[in-house]
Amino acid sequence: MNPDTPEPSGGLKIPKLPKLAVDRRKALTAAGAAVAAMVVLLVGGMLVMDYLEDQQIAAFRSHISASEADLFRVYGKTASYMRTSIDDLSVAECDAHAREFAAVARYGRDVTAYHRQIVAADAVPEAYTGAQSTYLRALDNLNRAFTYWSSAAGAYDMRDYGAANRNLAEADKAWREYAAAIADYDRELRAAEEGTEVPPA
Repeated sequence: MNPDTPEPSGGLKIPKLPKLAVDRRKALTAAGAAVAAMVVLLVGGMLVMDYLEDQQIAAFRSHISASEADLFRVYGKTASYMRTSIDDLSVAECDAHAREFAAVARYGRDVTAYHRQIVAADAVPEAYTGAQSTYLRALDNLNRAFTYWSSAAGAYDMRDYGAANRNLAEADKAWREYAAAIADYDRELRAAEEGTEVPPA
C-alpha cells in the first residue's frame, strides 16, 4: 500500500481533505459585521429597557396623581364635617350629622383601599421602590384614620361618647402617621428623580 495514497482493504480510496483558502479580508469583514450586530442588539436592548422604565414611571405617577386628587376631595368632606359645630343642632340633626360623617368616612376607607391596590400593583424601577413603599404606608395610615372616624361617628350615633372620643384620638394619631409617611414619600420620590441618596428625615 502506497503511504501517499492509502487504500483500505476493499479497494476504496479515502478522499483527501480540501485545502481551505482563507481570505483575510472576508474574515475581517465577517468579524466586523458580527461585532456591529452585537452592538446594535446591545444598544437596542438598552433603549427598550429605558423605554419600559419610562412607561413604568409614567404609570406610577399617573396613579399617584389620581389617588391624591380623589383623597383630597374625600378629606375635604371629612374635614368639613369635623369642623362643623354641633352645639346648636337638634338631637335629630346631630344624629343625621353623625350618620353622614360615618358614610363619608366609610367612603374614604374604600377609596384608600382602591388606590392602594392600584399603586401596589405598579411595576416600578428599583430607584422608585422606596417611593412606592412609603406611599403605600401613607395609604394604610389614612385608611386607618378613616376607619376610626367611621367608628367614632357610629359610637356617637349610639350615644357612646367615650368610645367616640377614643376613636377620634386614634384617628388623629393615624392621620399624623399618614402625614409623616407622605413626607417620607416626598423625600423618596425626589431622590429617585434626582438619582441621589434619600436625605434624612
